[in-house]
Amino acid sequence: MRIDDRVIDEIRDNASISKVIGHYIPIVKKGHNYVALCPFHDDHDPSLSISEEKQIYKCFVCGKGGNVFNFVMDFTKCTFPEAVAKVAEIIGRPLDIDVSSKKKPQKRYQKYHDLLRDAISFLSYALNTYEGKDAKDYLLKRGLDKDVVDHFDIGYDPRGDKLFRYLKGKGYEDREIEATNVGALGDYGPYDIFQNRIVFPIHDLDGDPIAFSARALDTSQVAKYINTKETVIYHKGEVVYNYHRAKDDAKKADRIIVCEGVMDVIALWRADIKNVVATLGTSLTKEQLKIIGRTTSHIVFFYDGDRAGRNATMKAVEMALAAGYDPYVIVNDTDKDPDEIINTNKAKVLRDMVSKEISGIEYAFSYYKSVYPFHSYSNRKAYMQRLSTLIMRIRDDYDRENFLHELTSITGLPLASEKRPKVSYNKKDVFVKREDLSGLEKAEYTILKMMMDSKVAVDIYRKELGCLFSEEAQKVAEAIISEYRRHGDLKSARLLDEMNDEHSKDLLLKVEMSETISGNFKEDIFQGAIDRIKLEINRAHLDELERKIKNADEQKRDAYLKEYTALIKELGGLRNGRDQD
Repeated sequence: MRIDDRVIDEIRDNASISKVIGHYIPIVKKGHNYVALCPFHDDHDPSLSISEEKQIYKCFVCGKGGNVFNFVMDFTKCTFPEAVAKVAEIIGRPLDIDVSSKKKPQKRYQKYHDLLRDAISFLSYALNTYEGKDAKDYLLKRGLDKDVVDHFDIGYDPRGDKLFRYLKGKGYEDREIEATNVGALGDYGPYDIFQNRIVFPIHDLDGDPIAFSARALDTSQVAKYINTKETVIYHKGEVVYNYHRAKDDAKKADRIIVCEGVMDVIALWRADIKNVVATLGTSLTKEQLKIIGRTTSHIVFFYDGDRAGRNATMKAVEMALAAGYDPYVIVNDTDKDPDEIINTNKAKVLRDMVSKEISGIEYAFSYYKSVYPFHSYSNRKAYMQRLSTLIMRIRDDYDRENFLHELTSITGLPLASEKRPKVSYNKKDVFVKREDLSGLEKAEYTILKMMMDSKVAVDIYRKELGCLFSEEAQKVAEAIISEYRRHGDLKSARLLDEMNDEHSKDLLLKVEMSETISGNFKEDIFQGAIDRIKLEINRAHLDELERKIKNADEQKRDAYLKEYTALIKELGGLRNGRDQD
């Protein structure tokens, strides 16, 4: 269904671009604007500039830019109506119409998702049969009652390869069952991979099943837990367990807790903590971090307190800092994981533990003390170098300076100022150096930017100039004039939606986001820019006249010479203190 233009305008005008972009990626406030690591290319310094005043954004490296709708469309790969609906939801003004496609396109391996969904149904049923009694009793003993079992779709794969036979009866082929790794063909026929195990389904970001994690009931089993092996729909390093359930709670809380395994997530859910996911192992990957960071920049790591868990926590903190997030840690100084804590000490202890998170840098101060004990200068120096590198990645200026001061106090060593790492979040360093404009471009940018700021500038432009030197700049000028005619004012975010030419949109964004061109209308500066354009136009006209004079007959030559002389006089006047080169 088409969305009314007035509704689109209302949503765009009431949407804070920093809030919308910040809903998807971490952003940092700098002055009146914001900066961020651009999600549309491999960015290591904040290349994305966000103007709250103009309600637009622009990356000066990859060129991506636009308004709130453009960002959502590019980031989530959705249509314009879907982007409008998503923005409306973020600002608390949900649409009461369906903007989704009439028929949701099926995934490439939809058959495998369907197969796993049928498998979950069978495994859930089997848990409640006589054969599943031991599994059900075990779950109850661990505190996993019916509500938990139903919420997480927990099931049981009975003995006798019954899941394989069930799926065959549903019409699935052997190769499809093998491809999803729920069954296989052996020397003695088909068999279930997770036979006599409690199974926990794993889903993708959309909530479609892709794999299982399975716990053995038989204590003689060598592996207590086994997971689905890598398949065409399951790549462990790219999967975040429970993300599809936790993402909304994480966005509301502006905080997401990252654990190691399935039972950790379930334990926290039992303690009424819903914004929790797991990496299904202790080693966080960059792909998983990107997924987790879609919900919030406030990422809290809650790993086991053993040596492997501590090492994994520090590695995750460093990875999150390097990617521009705000990492925090729940210090687990017990010998128990969250599941054991809730079963021995009840939910309150676990909730208290979660409420006492510390910053990732505070954790690093403690962690590296054990790595570099202060019994020698070389260790103190190594500690200083390691911590100073991490601290310089902190986005908050106040926190960064405080932690640097604490570091020098602890080590007794001064920070080597000549080797002090440069803070990447310096907007001027990022953008001004990338903007190298010629005198003519500066004049055109000045005219366009001041026209966007003032109708007086538009009137002067139409009266004294009427055209710009470059074709793209001329198109933008015409769009600005048209915008004032239609609406009586100009809003850059609205104008972007009304422009069709992508090159013109790109130029508009460059002009609006330029750090070297003032947008406040000043008549003397505006007039100087107009004179600079006139000068360039007349120069081009002189070149054309020179060509005509050389090739014209005597009668036409005289006329061209008169015109040439008049232009020379006009050029002299324009050069008199007004040339911007």
